Amino acid sequence: MQDRKDLKALIYQVAAATDRGQRMNAMIAPMYQNKLVEMNKLVEDLLPLSDEISQDSIEGEWELIYSSVELFRSSPFFLAIEKALNDKSKSDLFFKLHLLQVGSFGLSTVGRVGQYLNFNKGEMISSFDTTIFGLTTIPILGWFKLLPTFGGRVITLAKRLQLKDNILSMELEKTKVSEVDGLGKIPFVNSILMERWYPVKTVWKLLPWNKENPNCEINVIYVDEDLRIIRDMHGAIFVYIRPSIPLLDQTKI
Repeated sequence: MQDRKDLKALIYQVAAATDRGQRMNAMIAPMYQNKLVEMNKLVEDLLPLSDEISQDSIEGEWELIYSSVELFRSSPFFLAIEKALNDKSKSDLFFKLHLLQVGSFGLSTVGRVGQYLNFNKGEMISSFDTTIFGLTTIPILGWFKLLPTFGGRVITLAKRLQLKDNILSMELEKTKVSEVDGLGKIPFVNSILMERWYPVKTVWKLLPWNKENPNCEINVIYVDEDLRIIRDMHGAIFVYIRPSIPLLDQTKI
């Protein structure tokens, strides 16, 4: 059996080679499925070597390096939707439609994804950077960008954060879009839509088909000093590492 260091190195290798797992998205093309099998096997081999899963061991900041599903599904907002739908086929269809809407023609892409867990406050802050018009030109003929690149950081705050029997639970509270250094603000709407908290929980409760507050649960299946792996309610895998530089400025949340 391989030791923990070797298994982690192979996990990092697969994550890098598959663009955080996104090259294996079967909706785009059913390629690299052997890498999906390889990653699942590596994770299963690593699980028995986990440190104790506790609040102390999983608290703090983490950065997503691999997901077996769409990257944005690591957000508590989408995890709450998944739980509310309570049906894998329905949630998969919903997320595929969302990906088609925001990612058509490569106009929008997901950048850095992170989480910050604070059990003293009972909060988890989740964020992902999104870029719009990253590369826009006339196919074949073009050699310069037609449009500048815009975007922002989507920040979601979840409260009632708890860890019990390795199950991490939380309740979605609010979300906002903030500016990212080096990335232009979304034109025309930035003064209206950006840097404002939106009460997702309040709106969620007004919708007649929602029977409870927006909440979600994820299973923490592995942790050590610099790696954490979680599994959602339908078995999707998310791999996080401690970031080399801080992702979230807590003073600006």
